[in-house]
Amino acid sequence: MKVLLINCPIRLEAQPNCIPYGLATIAAVLRRDGFDVEIYDINATRPKPDVVLKDLSCRQWEIAGVSGLITTYNYQKWLIPELKRINPRAFVLSGGGLATSSPGLVFKNIPVDAVAVGEGEQTMLEVCRTIRDGGDLSAVPGIRFRRNGSIIVNSDRKNIDDLDTIPFPAWDLLPMEVYLKNPIWGDVANNSSGFREDVKVTKSMNVISSRGCPFSCNYCYHLFGRSNYRFRSPQNVVDEIEVLVDRYNVDFIGFVDDNMMASKRRLLEFCDLMEKKRFPITWGCHGRVTSAGLEILERMAEVGCVWIGYGIESGSQKILDAMNKKATVREAKEAIINTRKVGIYPNTTFIFGYPGESLESIQETIDFKKEMGLKCGSFFATPYPGTPLYTQALSRIKDEESFIQSLGNATEFSINLTRFDDETMFSLKKAMDENRDVI
Repeated sequence: MKVLLINCPIRLEAQPNCIPYGLATIAAVLRRDGFDVEIYDINATRPKPDVVLKDLSCRQWEIAGVSGLITTYNYQKWLIPELKRINPRAFVLSGGGLATSSPGLVFKNIPVDAVAVGEGEQTMLEVCRTIRDGGDLSAVPGIRFRRNGSIIVNSDRKNIDDLDTIPFPAWDLLPMEVYLKNPIWGDVANNSSGFREDVKVTKSMNVISSRGCPFSCNYCYHLFGRSNYRFRSPQNVVDEIEVLVDRYNVDFIGFVDDNMMASKRRLLEFCDLMEKKRFPITWGCHGRVTSAGLEILERMAEVGCVWIGYGIESGSQKILDAMNKKATVREAKEAIINTRKVGIYPNTTFIFGYPGESLESIQETIDFKKEMGLKCGSFFATPYPGTPLYTQALSRIKDEESFIQSLGNATEFSINLTRFDDETMFSLKKAMDENRDVI
């Protein structure tokens, strides 16, 4: 049975540098089970709509799985009707961030046959097996599907406990040359992230070593469920790195986990294995300031870590508490100081315009940035569906579909959650980004 997996485009103004890791692991799972799988990576190749339609017309498939973030809503609303037109008998399923956070909206406005909610590997496998064998989709946990004009809501699927059972991504089904030559990391990356000037990256690849996050910040969307944190064994992660180094000659590994530093014991074990392997690479990850002790940072630096991304978000304790950040301004300062001390570049991000933002909180953030020597911009506070912030913002959202259609990425303005008028808010954000006092 032929299965076509489609990666929708995101942030067309930016280079395609985010490998569809989850889609590639789903492909690997399906292929291991004997399915004929193809990935059509629209985000990598960026074809025009007429070319997409031509490409799809030349392909044969019985099941199509469309994956994308909430920001791909407009694209999926265009694409999926075309899939049904080109191949009316095919089964079309939507999965990923959009389908998981807003399944009702997807069913209401997009002619999908089903949506997959949450982790996709086992769900997609069981959907494909059921269709192949003529079974009953109501027995497949984790999906909602159409039947005789109704939407059938199946039971939730339990997340995969042992992530080591998932095969490595099917890299060979992706246009790897696109991702390898457009690194998201390093001095040549075309994005807002800073980097150590003495570290050169020529070929980088993203790896996910854990799923979920043990924390529950109010603005953060968790595809795998809030506070459901699981991780791969350090040996399994190192084995994947070895394949990437040997097969693609990468010189930088970027861990895109929500929080790779959540387990100190596991991270230290990973560092020990990296020391034994002595790969000719450097690496980076995302972490929390509450986990950035000097001891663990020194060990990470010893085995090639050169970059850590911290979501500082605000220099105001009042705003951090409103975010349910479970971190203090003091901890943020200590994390930056410690990270620099061991020679790792601390990349910091901030959120502007969170509910409760005031001139005082903005000035506190400006003072924080000045004290720490930070010259970086900020992201607009954006209430994504499925987050507590979205629930808090519902009174300001007049129409759900119109709001979701406005979502591009967090660098773009979608809604004003502050007490300031829009013009004043934009002016204050510009001042904060440029470290200019507002009081």
